[in-house]
Amino acid sequence: MADTDVEGFSFVKLSFNKLDKEYFGFDDSDMENLELLTSLLPSQGKIVIRQVPKNKQPGNLRFLFSFLDYIIEGGIQGLGKESKNSLLRLVQKKFSFDGSQINENTFASSYSKWSQKTKEGDYDDTRKTIAKALGLSN
Repeated sequence: MADTDVEGFSFVKLSFNKLDKEYFGFDDSDMENLELLTSLLPSQGKIVIRQVPKNKQPGNLRFLFSFLDYIIEGGIQGLGKESKNSLLRLVQKKFSFDGSQINENTFASSYSKWSQKTKEGDYDDTRKTIAKALGLSN
């Protein structure tokens, strides 16, 4: 039962045959776990965020936030303190950065920075690319 706990979030219906798994660097296990997550079913493991290939970092919370903003019903912008804590728990349970844990100490500040910069339009290009790779745009 604990594996199905998604901290109260629900997910948009994704078309997995349209999802660009190469863009996200997802392997078959990641795709299976993403499908299980968005269907609110128990996952077999964590979804590994390897980051967009042109960025050599082993993962980026702001990239993950943009990804989650599209797949979580209603998005994740402007969350209150309790919802942010729920988001942190969801991310820690269901995602990893190429095998390493999500850093709890930088989570809140990264979320605040992402939220502000997203409002200002700073991540528009990344967001458009993510939407396209998820099969959510034409």
